[in-house]
Amino acid sequence: MVFVELLIFVAFIGLLLYKWSVNSFGYFLKRGVAHEKPIPLLGNIPWSVLMGNESFIKHSIEMHLRLKRHRVYGVYHLRDHLYYLADPELIRQVGIKSFDTFANHRKGFSDGPNDTSIMCKSLLSLRDRRWKQMRSTLTPTFTSLKIRQMFELIHYCNVEAVDYLQRQLDEGSSDLELKDFFTRYTNDVIATAAFGIQVNSFRDPNNEFFSIGQRISEFSFWGGLKVMLYILMPKLMKALRVPVMDMNNVDFFKKLVFDAMKYRKEQSIVRPDMIHLLMEAQRQFKTDQEGSKESGVQEERAEFNDEDLLAQCLLFFSAGFETVSTCLSFTSYELLMNPQVQNKLYAEIMAVKEELGDKPLDYDTLMGMKYLDCVVSESLRKWPPAFVLDRMCAADYQLKDEEGQVVIQLRKDDLVHIPIMALHHDPDNFPQPGEFRPERFDEEHKHEIRQFTYLPFGVGQRSCIGNRMALMEVKSLIFQLLLRYRLKPTDRTSPDMMASIAGFRLMPRELFWCKLESRGTA
Repeated sequence: MVFVELLIFVAFIGLLLYKWSVNSFGYFLKRGVAHEKPIPLLGNIPWSVLMGNESFIKHSIEMHLRLKRHRVYGVYHLRDHLYYLADPELIRQVGIKSFDTFANHRKGFSDGPNDTSIMCKSLLSLRDRRWKQMRSTLTPTFTSLKIRQMFELIHYCNVEAVDYLQRQLDEGSSDLELKDFFTRYTNDVIATAAFGIQVNSFRDPNNEFFSIGQRISEFSFWGGLKVMLYILMPKLMKALRVPVMDMNNVDFFKKLVFDAMKYRKEQSIVRPDMIHLLMEAQRQFKTDQEGSKESGVQEERAEFNDEDLLAQCLLFFSAGFETVSTCLSFTSYELLMNPQVQNKLYAEIMAVKEELGDKPLDYDTLMGMKYLDCVVSESLRKWPPAFVLDRMCAADYQLKDEEGQVVIQLRKDDLVHIPIMALHHDPDNFPQPGEFRPERFDEEHKHEIRQFTYLPFGVGQRSCIGNRMALMEVKSLIFQLLLRYRLKPTDRTSPDMMASIAGFRLMPRELFWCKLESRGTA
């Protein structure tokens, strides 16, 4: 009897869970929005993707190609209903024309006026007026002039990286796992250019800065589970005060940044790195704030105290640590798999080297290299580090086509997504999207690219603020790498990258293996 009652209770709980897991799945049907049949609890995310057996990006591209004719289609991510935009004109409306209505990302893990966590103060998490004020304050920090001043710091990291490769070759080791190599490089760049400390992750592979960076950026099972639970049950997770980021790691960077700021103020030290630029932005912010008070202008302004400054440093770390190393890995992979492209880029590098003579490479010369720019642009087209953009609708809004006809009526708090990876792999936007063709971006052909179909750094005012620095990091190391070495595939190199990627990360099962061959060029 007890067993029967227990069985009935379990069945009842199971029925309640099932009802809860599917109760949002009638949303798009009621709204007349094209979508594919969802799976209970998972929505349109296949179990094979969730378990890491198949690729989320491949699944997303295939779904986009099936539904793109509708211009707007619906996707269920777990229990969330998301609108996906397939039409460039609709993307323009959301990203540019009606930006104020779509200024915010979805509510994250640390939103709300009473949230005191560090990451809620970062530019990525801020919303509405607070975001606008912080973005306006930080924008001068990322001008070409300011980034140019960091070039020498990054060039030093380039030298250390290629010297490490030479030591490896001298020891008879020519095979290189690119992701680990580039992660160590980006770690050293961030350490010197953002945090003002000198780190060499090639000579000291287990240094504390690198180890903590790895812990922050690694995608562990528990980390993924926390993200899923925050999406499914955000109120419960916040009530339980489950932290998204390990506060011990945050405390390490907090001490690093605050000690550096204190020492620089006491010793009047000026160093052309991110901490200095953020301290300058902070001083300018306070000056503007005092000026507003004196003029009698009453305006609620975002704070920019030391914790706000720390939040931006942590954001630059978490964003730059993974995305730049990923871009470098895929760019190098495409070069070794396309030797004709590699040869053409090497010819441009040698022409620049000859033109420079005895002078070292400088920022303006690097950024003026046209074919290098084409190569990196095509790499970002084929493998954008951020494969989807999200925006939250702030008020009821009608999305209209070019003729002014209403395509969809959005409601306040609806989530709108722009599928960057799918747009970049849509043959209507980029013919033969699986091919690596840098010529798509040369002077003769770049005008053929439809506006709002190539979005590696986002769109509109909320696009990536650090894209200039990221491009400088990528281009400068590719220059030095190809100048000295020929990149070739090994037996462990994936022959089909898209088939090798699984789960939600841009990471092949075989990793990024490469064989180095010295060119004998100093």
